[in-house]
Amino acid sequence: MEVSKNKTLNSLSADWYTDNKFLKKERNQIFLKSWLLIGSESQISNPGDCFFHSIVDQPIVCIRQEDSSIKTFFNICRHRAGSFKNKQGKNNLLVCKYHGWTYTINGELKSPRGFNKSDTALKELCLKNINTKIWKGLIFINFSDKPKSFGATFNTVQKILSPYKLENFTFDRRVSYVIKSNWKVYLDNFLEGLHIPIVHPELNNIMDYKSYNTKLYKNFSVQSGKLDKSKSPYSQSSNNIAYYFTIYPNILFNIAPRRFQTNIILPLNEKECVVHFDYFFDSICEEEILKDINFSDEIQKEDILICEEVQKNLLSIGFQKGIISDKYETGVKHFQDYIRNSIN
Repeated sequence: MEVSKNKTLNSLSADWYTDNKFLKKERNQIFLKSWLLIGSESQISNPGDCFFHSIVDQPIVCIRQEDSSIKTFFNICRHRAGSFKNKQGKNNLLVCKYHGWTYTINGELKSPRGFNKSDTALKELCLKNINTKIWKGLIFINFSDKPKSFGATFNTVQKILSPYKLENFTFDRRVSYVIKSNWKVYLDNFLEGLHIPIVHPELNNIMDYKSYNTKLYKNFSVQSGKLDKSKSPYSQSSNNIAYYFTIYPNILFNIAPRRFQTNIILPLNEKECVVHFDYFFDSICEEEILKDINFSDEIQKEDILICEEVQKNLLSIGFQKGIISDKYETGVKHFQDYIRNSIN
């Protein structure tokens, strides 16, 4: 069910993008309580396969179990807060780089070097587990002890995506960009198409700008636009429409003919973020894959230039607060309302 479009025009003030006190609130009240995408389960296909990440300053290790399930733990040894050897791929044990404590891949303490294994207290020092959910082959985590229902948002997303068989798409690669802007500057930019004719001439050339549309839902939005078949860099399809999902707080799904792309936006500090692009394709040749990725990279670099310039201007005494179009920037307003409501 769609939610109504809010008519209020005031944007977040500049200090929301430049003051670390707001980022601390966002970290504690939004990121640490939300379902966050971390990658594809195909990246860890065999028992013992794992990957290491840092998510809003939380070090994690995600590892495939012997029964083929997936578990995620804090990448923190329970002895004195050391980290485990970052061994991508097959792991039979997790070994601390500090004092050599070892754990099984299901998080149980196996060898507490320097201590008597018979000490009953050591039995309680297994790795701290993080809530993990697999959906459409994607891995999500939630740091909260009492996480909100995953289905509250994703059941609706799944209904909208039902015509697309995401399980048919194969993970190809991850491309990451460090951007000198607040993470919300990047999201604000993604959430409207008003800038496309100005900032993205090639994208504007293949997309029917007049067809651009935004639909708002609880905790996410969907933008879409028709593609010109004769000019599109994507593989031809009966449905030549691009869809752009924004699932709050920081997950993007970009769907084009025979291509599925996820973006994960993570704050590094109040003035920088990193964006991970994960590419998935549906049985197309390497030439078409490279064409798609190169086109996406061109669009991304154009967005980076704009976002970094906006971030500089937000630090100026010449700007305090902007306004938002209730016709063309409804996605921006929807997202900013979500931020305000989550913090307040």
